[in-house]
Amino acid sequence: MKKPLFDELLTECRATGLPALPGSFSANVLREIRLRHSGEKVESGWLSLLLGCLRPGMVAASFAIALAVGVLVPGLTRSNDNSLAADGLGLHVFSTSNTSSGLLK
Repeated sequence: MKKPLFDELLTECRATGLPALPGSFSANVLREIRLRHSGEKVESGWLSLLLGCLRPGMVAASFAIALAVGVLVPGLTRSNDNSLAADGLGLHVFSTSNTSSGLLK
């Protein structure tokens, strides 16, 4: 960026005033100061919720659910012979029932 353009941009930024604060800003700051001085734990939103879920019981339950879904769902959704896929791809030629010789058995 050229120096005169940069200087103009800085001048424009200095001339622009700060945005107005919300009316409850000072009340919220004072409340936060009082809570921190009193020693009460302050909730910080989604981060505290996430850290609250990292208790050993929650981790064990999540692992058990993931393991059950990973083992049971594929077994329940798999058919014995994927005939639709085999027919669609023409894989029935590799079937041992279609061979006349016993080489592939």
